[in-house]
Amino acid sequence: MRRFFDKTRDCLDLVFISDDMGGQDNLLISLDMWDMYFRERMIRWCDLVHSYGLKVFFHTDGAAYDLVPRLIDVGSDVFNPIQHTAAGMDMAKLKHHFGDRLIFHGGVDTQSALPFGTIEDVREETRNCLRTLGAGGGYICCSCHNVQPGTPVENVVAMIETVKAEG
Repeated sequence: MRRFFDKTRDCLDLVFISDDMGGQDNLLISLDMWDMYFRERMIRWCDLVHSYGLKVFFHTDGAAYDLVPRLIDVGSDVFNPIQHTAAGMDMAKLKHHFGDRLIFHGGVDTQSALPFGTIEDVREETRNCLRTLGAGGGYICCSCHNVQPGTPVENVVAMIETVKAEG
């Protein structure tokens, strides 16, 4: 990674680290296990990334609310995807408790609103994310995960247009 960063640091803003830790209802491992098996590695990675003046973009799907303080402690700067339909991932609560220490990325629901909602449903979902996670800044609005096959293109365009209009 050092060799890579030495050659690319002027082209990068952030580094993506991904370890899916959450399911729909809870973390996939206990916090004690995360501390035992992941904490020190994450500290080393975050320290390395920060030593090059870059930000750490951490991805985990699902119900990861209880992990967020640990992600902040080890040095994560951006938290993705804000899957607010998962248990405990209330956007207002996340923003209130962690919004001064993390940039949020994602939020627009890819399990219901984006693939199955109307254009107006998508616009309202996007506006809700912008109002809640974006209050006071620190938010990059986009789908909470990859746009899935079969998602109407019109809905993706509605999300993008809403961000441009309201963002």
